[in-house]
Amino acid sequence: MRKTELQINLSNLENNLKVIKSTTSAEIQAVIKANAYGLDINEICETIENEVESFAVITVDEALNLRKKTKKPILILQGVHEIADYDKVKDFNLDFVIHSDWQLDSMPEVDLSNSRAWLKINTGMNRLGFHPEEFINRYQKLIDKNLKELILMSHLASSSEKSDPRNMEQIKLFSNLTENFDNKRSLANSGAIFNFYEAHFDIVRPGIAIYGGKYFEHGIKPVTCLRSKITMLKNIKAGDSVGYDGSWIASSDCIIAGIPIGYADGYPYSSKSAEVSINGKKFKTAGKINMDLITINLEQDSSIKIGDWVELWGFDTNLTSFSQEFNSISYQLLTNISGRVNKNYLE
Repeated sequence: MRKTELQINLSNLENNLKVIKSTTSAEIQAVIKANAYGLDINEICETIENEVESFAVITVDEALNLRKKTKKPILILQGVHEIADYDKVKDFNLDFVIHSDWQLDSMPEVDLSNSRAWLKINTGMNRLGFHPEEFINRYQKLIDKNLKELILMSHLASSSEKSDPRNMEQIKLFSNLTENFDNKRSLANSGAIFNFYEAHFDIVRPGIAIYGGKYFEHGIKPVTCLRSKITMLKNIKAGDSVGYDGSWIASSDCIIAGIPIGYADGYPYSSKSAEVSINGKKFKTAGKINMDLITINLEQDSSIKIGDWVELWGFDTNLTSFSQEFNSISYQLLTNISGRVNKNYLE
């Protein structure tokens, strides 16, 4: 069997939820879109179900799959993509976002009394949601529907940047627009949970913080370790090149190790050397990251053997800093892990 795996520390995952819960008095909606940020939606649901008020996904298919695992509310974050999806919303008691007129005006006369609608207001991100001047009119249209509940929501554009003045502008606008309504309100994502208590309102919606991708200064712990076993060792002479295009040339005699993982598994493509860890020692990759193989310069360390584990990133890795080496973000590292990488869940 190909020895490449993503280890997932469920204790660290649970720690992260405890940190979030200690930071807010609001209810928690766990965002588990993109297959729980690559960690597997079913396993993560089972682990955190008792700690959250509800879940959020992007697609109807994700919601239907998740409904097999939980009776808790499930929100479709971008709402329906086709009018026919409202039938599934009804049949499976799904919550849904309304952010566009076509979603609202085309809503069929079906019984949605077991579903919550989330009316999205554009407070400055200028992506999804109704403009402030449209809010009251769309609100009036929705309260005439037979809904279980109507929740008011928006999204901050720069919540991880505490000094960005646009955050307080958005928070103030959302608060002013909705303060005279009895509806529950939701604005805060992971960044706002830690940076802007004023944005917590009734329901917060953490995503990346649950999975250990950011906010380590607040007690969040990394949840994943990506690793692969050495399957090849080769002696290389000084001046020899390694890999595609001969882009890496040995400056001295060395040992090259190979591990069966590459960009097809979700590890970022790069022609630059990246640091890896083997038996507690640090080494650098050699040559371009391949689709299915990564080569590593062991220099003259003959203690490394076939079958030793190589950590591409570990439980002590700050994924935010690590991802920046590839001009990427921690979200992308996690969600890009492919289905051919085995997942190994640790308690």
